[in-house]
Amino acid sequence: MSSGLLYGLGIMSGTSLDGVDICYVKFKKEDDSYFKIINTKTFKYNSFWINKLGDIHLKNDLEIKKIDLEYGMLISQKILEFKNDNNISNLDFISSHGHTVKHKPPFYSIQIGNGKIIREVTNVTTINNFRVQDVRLGGQGAPLVPIGDKYLFGSYDSCLNLGGIANISFGNSGSIKAFDICGCNILLNKYSKIYNKEFDEFGKLSSKGKVIPELIERLDSISYSLIEGPKSLDKEKLLNDDYKLIDDYLANKSDMDLKKTGHDVLATIVEHISNEIFNVVSKQNNLKNILITGGGAKNNFLIDKIKTKLNCSVIIPEEMIVDYKEALIFAFMGKLRLQNKINCLKTVTGAKKDHSSGTIFH
Repeated sequence: MSSGLLYGLGIMSGTSLDGVDICYVKFKKEDDSYFKIINTKTFKYNSFWINKLGDIHLKNDLEIKKIDLEYGMLISQKILEFKNDNNISNLDFISSHGHTVKHKPPFYSIQIGNGKIIREVTNVTTINNFRVQDVRLGGQGAPLVPIGDKYLFGSYDSCLNLGGIANISFGNSGSIKAFDICGCNILLNKYSKIYNKEFDEFGKLSSKGKVIPELIERLDSISYSLIEGPKSLDKEKLLNDDYKLIDDYLANKSDMDLKKTGHDVLATIVEHISNEIFNVVSKQNNLKNILITGGGAKNNFLIDKIKTKLNCSVIIPEEMIVDYKEALIFAFMGKLRLQNKINCLKTVTGAKKDHSSGTIFH
């Protein structure tokens, strides 16, 4: 460990299957509010890994363990490439979220990306497996990012992440609460494929559509904002159960009809996301500003919808924070874990106590 400083890599793979995010950060040992991002990169998944990760939840335990090793090797290779490209010599630790396979609290939360392999291949202390201990302590194992919101982005009243699943945190300078809100990019990405697009860039597709009254009514009726207390959402349940009604609506439509209806479906999804965010934010008192990050922050149509509904200042930070905030915070969680400081908050996850979570491979 460097004198007075800690240099770490934060590794993140989200539900949208965009790729492996790597964020190289400098921290101060004795100042938990300080960070400086030095380099970042996203290594896009090839079709092999998109397919493998896309249906990994259907695999049995033995197959998942095999993929865990393969994925750990993939992450290791990307780290070595990143280190070489950026001539990185100072590196105290690697902190890897990995990729979530199954998330079904209070029973289990499974991430792949074997930490032992990452440590052996890179020869750098590695921390991973951040969610398991929290689930054992009766928590949801999620969301984890709010610890970073509290310390690194505490100047904002609220932090909203528009990732595969939209999630939010409040009270960053005091007692913090945070939770998942609804499906976000997992829905927009899925139905952008009607037009052979991986995602709705800048909201161009959804902005061409009109809200479908019967569909928005049904979508808003499954609101998670009515659930009290800590809550985290499972991607597979969202797509295959709760939001299956979108597939039902589109069932039996011809390719030509799909092309006509797709814009309206995407516009309706955007309306639903913004409605759910409004439902959550409107319950908060004295909320002056909200920081928005994640891929959805680049969807101009979605952001405009959110702005028209919220009665507070909406802040979109620099692109590096938009893209790498989660990877940054997982690096921060690793820093806290190495120092045996609390990195999981019971008020957020519902665990029995605050705790320092993550498996360390020295």
